[in-house]
Amino acid sequence: MDNYIINNLYELWEHIGTINNTVIASEGFTAVAVQDADWPKRVFDLKDHDSALTKVIDLCKKGDIPEVLTVPKSDDLGSHTGLALLMTQQNMALELESFTTEATITPNIQQVETEEGAKAFAATASKSFGYRVDHKVINTIVRQSSTIRLFLYQEDQKSLGCGIVFFDTENHAGLHMIGTLPEGRGKGIGKSMTKHLLKEAKGHGSKIAVLHASKMGEPIYTKLGFQKYGEIETYRILKGE
Repeated sequence: MDNYIINNLYELWEHIGTINNTVIASEGFTAVAVQDADWPKRVFDLKDHDSALTKVIDLCKKGDIPEVLTVPKSDDLGSHTGLALLMTQQNMALELESFTTEATITPNIQQVETEEGAKAFAATASKSFGYRVDHKVINTIVRQSSTIRLFLYQEDQKSLGCGIVFFDTENHAGLHMIGTLPEGRGKGIGKSMTKHLLKEAKGHGSKIAVLHASKMGEPIYTKLGFQKYGEIETYRILKGE
């Protein structure tokens, strides 16, 4: 199951990089180098921690690839002098046959289908997560991707939350970027968005929903029936080392 969860994330990033013409494919790793944004700007799918990591650090120091690296949790990277741990996330999955779609419809959640919606999504995600999300990248997803659906939670014509569902090549549904603006927290927006994405996933015929949870989000997903598996870690590559 852990591989399904991680592969969904990697496939999402590579798909976004491909349609935005910013993917870097190498024998030892994959990277997405979007400009003027932090998402999904990173190196991932590291094939071998020793030889590939040495190459990644060298290319990063030259400015050829992004300086953020995401990998499955590893005991041998935490003490690496060329890396600084940014965050750890919990890999989680839910078998959708156990999820009921009753009472999950909310008129506050709308799918993003226009350039104006893409701008609102990018602004909401940026404020929710504290990193830059480029509306041009989001708009390309809206226009070109048939496997990514983006949603906004709106109240009184103001966007307060966001979420993504991505259907990978195995038709597993990945729930990504479930976020809420500071002024919208405590209202159950994250839970409502998660249920809406699960409803989309079940309607699409997916059997499994997967996600990567922060410490803050993990209790919400646990209450919905998600099970914990492994973890992923995100590092900053230290160019000065």
